[in-house]
Amino acid sequence: MTQAVTDPATVSALKGARVLVTGGCGFIGSHLVEALVAQDAVVWVVDNLQAGTQDNLKSVADRVSVLIGDVRDSAFVNEAVARSAPQYVFHLAANASVPGSVKDPAYDFETNSGGAFVLLNALRTIEGCEKVILASSGAVYGEPQAFPITEETPVRPISPYGASKAGAEISARMFHDVYGLPVVIARIFNTYGPRMARFVILDFLRKLQRDPNVLEVLGTGQQKRDFNYITDAVEGLLILAGGGKVPNAYNLSSGQSISVAEMALLVISALCLSTQTRIVYTGSSWIGDAQRWEVSIAKLCDLGYAPRVTLDDGLRRTIDWFRTIHLTPRPEGDSP
Repeated sequence: MTQAVTDPATVSALKGARVLVTGGCGFIGSHLVEALVAQDAVVWVVDNLQAGTQDNLKSVADRVSVLIGDVRDSAFVNEAVARSAPQYVFHLAANASVPGSVKDPAYDFETNSGGAFVLLNALRTIEGCEKVILASSGAVYGEPQAFPITEETPVRPISPYGASKAGAEISARMFHDVYGLPVVIARIFNTYGPRMARFVILDFLRKLQRDPNVLEVLGTGQQKRDFNYITDAVEGLLILAGGGKVPNAYNLSSGQSISVAEMALLVISALCLSTQTRIVYTGSSWIGDAQRWEVSIAKLCDLGYAPRVTLDDGLRRTIDWFRTIHLTPRPEGDSP
């Protein structure tokens, strides 16, 4: 189970609170739900089970109410909001694939921008909602021209996924400005750890499981990423619930950048394959793949955020988890 956050302000804000988590059966969502349960929150989960699974919540199944449905369905969302009467809302439900968004931009927009609008519209009609945490993405920044990336960096997405998340942010700010809805935006970068269903680290592990002699890496390997372990990502979200200023946006990551090539070497080393595995680069990646993310998390750190899990420790935990499961191949090119 995810460790509970120990920050006193965060615990006092969420202890015993009624909380709604959309996408709560997914990777980040399920870890967040566990942390909320550990703080004695009364948790309701909304999920359509397209990417998540109720098995992710088996450790807390008897303490969580799960509603199966789609955030695009206004009647369902209105009912879920009415039943849960949340004081805090974490909106994580989304299509989270850049290549998927390129193949089907309409679905991506309907789910990410449209789904956020449906939820926010439902929340404006109830009383007692103290904070809405909207999960956005580093993809909204596209290809920044200056580094590190701060919350003041221009939002210029280069993929339908990034654009749909930017659209959700615009709606969130509008609902705050017009209706007073207390929304805070979390711009989440590459998150990894147990239960991840895609992303580059998992792709490397799958490929090396199939063939430890060769690791194919999309692109040149020089793409820069900022990898954040799942428990640190959850802590950041909880801190935003307790202290995030509305309607501000906050970068949520580790604040430590590494190239994809360096990550490949770390994974190979962690698997004790350094003398065996040869890396092959394809030279090109998928449409919408940002080449450089070097992220400032100073704004979130001012609220008390401090990533605790080192990359070496996080990889070890992820590999230990990976060795306990059997997974089928998925594309490398999925978004944070």
